[in-house]
Amino acid sequence: MKITIIGLGKTGCSLGLALRGKAGDIQRIGHDREISIAKEAQKVGAIDRYTINLYEAVQNADVVFLAIPLDQVRETIEQIAQDLKEGAVLVELSPAKQKVWQWMSELIPPNRYYVGWNLAINPAYLQDSNKGVNASRQDYFHQGVVAVTAPQGTPAEVYDLMGELIRRIGAQPLFADMIEMDGVLAEAQVIPQLLSALMVYTLTRQPGWREARKFAAQDFWKMGLPVGKSISATELSHTLFANRETVERLINEILTVLVEWREQIQEGEIETLTRSLLDAQQRFEKWQSERMAADWVLEETGIRREDIPTSGEVFGRLIGFGYRKKREKE
Repeated sequence: MKITIIGLGKTGCSLGLALRGKAGDIQRIGHDREISIAKEAQKVGAIDRYTINLYEAVQNADVVFLAIPLDQVRETIEQIAQDLKEGAVLVELSPAKQKVWQWMSELIPPNRYYVGWNLAINPAYLQDSNKGVNASRQDYFHQGVVAVTAPQGTPAEVYDLMGELIRRIGAQPLFADMIEMDGVLAEAQVIPQLLSALMVYTLTRQPGWREARKFAAQDFWKMGLPVGKSISATELSHTLFANRETVERLINEILTVLVEWREQIQEGEIETLTRSLLDAQQRFEKWQSERMAADWVLEETGIRREDIPTSGEVFGRLIGFGYRKKREKE
């Protein structure tokens, strides 16, 4: 099975490390805009070889992963669309599934399949904000889940293949709706990044910041990390606009609570405000313990591990499916 990974940062290289075959059953091809990054990815074993040519990278690939920022996705799809072989599966990892599917449906020829992945990482790395090739880990997705979204009409063989690849990286598959996942990811990732930017933007523009900056410590540091290290301004703005309706709704919810808390402070309702803050603390502690345990119930996904076929079985089915489609076309 030939797998191509476009984008060799922390996520892309971690995927490559996790997909490394035990008996040469998977060939991993890598591509990155920076050749030095691609060379480093090969050096650490994340890919078997790299190429600076996108056509060569995706030619004859069975699965192509786009592990790149959202603002680069459409351009990359345009560049590789006509080079994808019949039956190939294009997997992208952005938090805006509906928008990416819109681009895919416009650009990808028939009988090439789009699947969206969203990866929940190993809880051991939740506080690891390092980026790049050297921050990648083979077990980065262990104890995690991967949300899989695909348009109607996607063949069962494609879902089988996705299930096998997800199992190989040490995670559990969660098959979901695109609209549902856009909402989930807005709550879990996009809004925290937006609030991080809002805090830094607002506080550092205050007249007293010249003195306050000297006392800003762990709380400011941790809350500023998402906008400081996790995402670029260009990617965040593209993500906000790609998922505009959900983002607008969540911003309105936040504004409602902020107004309520402001009024409680103005009116001296310290007990009411304390209850709200205590509720927030308890909810965070509950999430933290659940997330660190990562003991998600597999039955919720609708699949059992023993029902997921081996990679050889899945690959054979996919090739057979592609052959049948070709014969039907002829």
